[in-house]
Amino acid sequence: MMAKCPVCETEYTPNEVETCSVCGYDLTPYPPIIGGIPSGFLEKEKKRIAAAKRVWQLSQSQVESAQLMVSKVQSQLDEMTRKIDGFTQSQSQLESQIEAIASQLQSQSQAIASQLKSQNEAIASQLQSQNEAIASQSQSRLESQIEAIASQSQSRLESQIEAIASQSQSRLESQIEAIASQSQSRLESQIEAIASQLQSITEAVADTPIVSSSSGFDYTQLHRLLKSGQWKAADQETAKMMLAVAGKTQRGYLGENDIENFPCEDLRIIDGLWVKHSNGLFGFSVQKQIYINCGGKPDGSYPGDTIWYRFADEVGWRVGGSWLSSKDYTFSPGSAKRGHLPFTIRIDNWVYTDMYSSLAHRLVTCSI
Repeated sequence: MMAKCPVCETEYTPNEVETCSVCGYDLTPYPPIIGGIPSGFLEKEKKRIAAAKRVWQLSQSQVESAQLMVSKVQSQLDEMTRKIDGFTQSQSQLESQIEAIASQLQSQSQAIASQLKSQNEAIASQLQSQNEAIASQSQSRLESQIEAIASQSQSRLESQIEAIASQSQSRLESQIEAIASQSQSRLESQIEAIASQLQSITEAVADTPIVSSSSGFDYTQLHRLLKSGQWKAADQETAKMMLAVAGKTQRGYLGENDIENFPCEDLRIIDGLWVKHSNGLFGFSVQKQIYINCGGKPDGSYPGDTIWYRFADEVGWRVGGSWLSSKDYTFSPGSAKRGHLPFTIRIDNWVYTDMYSSLAHRLVTCSI
């Protein structure tokens, strides 16, 4: 008979697997206990499973969000690639047109050379005939005639060459200028459009700095949520990251020892992001100062119910002597009390009292 994982609802065969293959939840059955499992333990186990399920659902939501963002960036890159391909195609067309013009110019040059050659041959033939006809005349007269004919022919040939070359050059320059003007205008428009898109993408990426600690934990998502005013999601992201840093993601909550050994660098990054984007309204360091002002001592010891209740009233976790449930917390800076957030690392009231005393102590040892 198949069973379902209480966290991600993946089916499994009881007594054949110890952990869930999808979320990693411990599926080892409880050993038989004489008299049954205490109800208090079962209630605590239900809370632990509910917390693990919330963490699992949150992680799945964030994975889907990340995949959507990657798909959007990929679409923008594909569009930019298509425009660049169009630019390359226009460049290829321009090169083909230039090659055609060069080929045309070469053909015209060859035609001119052929024409000149024919005219030279005709003149040479004429000179030869005249030379033979006047062979009997005096050498002086022959030379004068030859020089006159040669001078006339040379002048006529030069004039024809200049006229043909001038016409060809003028026509060729006009064609090149027209093609170059059209291509330049089209290329400039495409380049401006691509540059505009690149600038938009660059600005969007530059507006999302990578915030990470030396231990390799990335707080970019927390930075983005806080900057955009998504306070509830940022509170949940804070809880997720603190569990990950402490290595307690699977367990789903932090204990006193976890807080006392929490890396100062990561604690400083988390607190700094909250303080910065709330303009000093939220953050662990803000809560610590309120805790001290209420009489609490940051030495890791429980301050007593009176001081603890006073602190909870100051930050708005208690109203009229009653503790708020998670759904009743305020996620609006305009109506929330100073120090109200973050709060999601609290599992229940009696756990959080001892843990927050440890957190205040850890903030002092980390100089926060």
